[in-house]
Amino acid sequence: MIYKESGVDIDEAYRGVSEIKNALGENFGSFAGLFDISNIIKNYKEPVLVSSTDGVGTKVMLLKKYERYRTLAQDLIAMNLNDLVCLGARPLFFLDYYSTGKLDSKAFKKFLKNLVDILNENDCKLLGGETAELPGLLSEDHFDVSGFVVGIVEKRKILGKFRVKEDDILLGLTSNGIHSNGFSLVRKLIDDGKLNPEEKINGELLIDLILKPTKIYSRVVLDVLDKFEIHACSHITGGGIIDNLERVIPGNLVAYIDKNSWKVPELFRIIQNAGNIPESEMYRVFNMGVGFVMIVPEKSAKEIQEYLKKQGENSFIIGRITKIEGKENNRVRFR
Repeated sequence: MIYKESGVDIDEAYRGVSEIKNALGENFGSFAGLFDISNIIKNYKEPVLVSSTDGVGTKVMLLKKYERYRTLAQDLIAMNLNDLVCLGARPLFFLDYYSTGKLDSKAFKKFLKNLVDILNENDCKLLGGETAELPGLLSEDHFDVSGFVVGIVEKRKILGKFRVKEDDILLGLTSNGIHSNGFSLVRKLIDDGKLNPEEKINGELLIDLILKPTKIYSRVVLDVLDKFEIHACSHITGGGIIDNLERVIPGNLVAYIDKNSWKVPELFRIIQNAGNIPESEMYRVFNMGVGFVMIVPEKSAKEIQEYLKKQGENSFIIGRITKIEGKENNRVRFR
């Protein structure tokens, strides 16, 4: 018996990875990735490395079914880079982990090529990764991906709740749709026949709306950070606006959010009606049209909003930071 007969095809994995050997350069075939930081740290007085890791969740299952490998790559990158920039960090390098029951080199190559292209667009280098064929642990028709990113930030410029002040403004950046959270619920509605992927909504297939790629905010946020003061940022993922924004609100302050300050995209109402989902649950599961929140000083909020508009980024003033009132512990409240 040879290894291939047990379900692991080493040659198939090599065929997939070999497609990006030029992108990996000296790191191709290495046991670990090398990244020369000597020229980069010259621009920093107190450089701090920042890391993050994330995946795409069960959206992978629909992306595989509909062969959306570029979306898969963008989702993976976005989930990591958007978290990284919440601390004000610039991405340096990225690693991926691709696991499957039986490797399909064609699908794998499409994913890797798009991963490299999108990382290059966002000034981040693919340093390496791992491709694991796991027969017996995963079914032959299943795969999953994870990502790992490392970035850098000047120590005095690290963002966080320690900077947030009373009267700061919550500036919400629009999402591109569902992004990469809540898909177990969406798939349940599809499987139960309550959502029809082939239905057309304003001329666009519902599945195309559902599978829009997660928006990458890191470049535009870093651009704003170079020109304006930002106190904190929140990437709106699983847990919605409440849970994610709460992570950057100090204990003595509260974020009041006006739900009427932006228009919730129709897609979320379609999902809500299909599943008879309470509105409170929708705001805990989905981003509801706000994919990222910047907390900025009141004096510059309008100017930042105008600047974002010139960059082609839609934003809304969705709320304000105030002193906590009463004994309630919730640090994020809707009005």
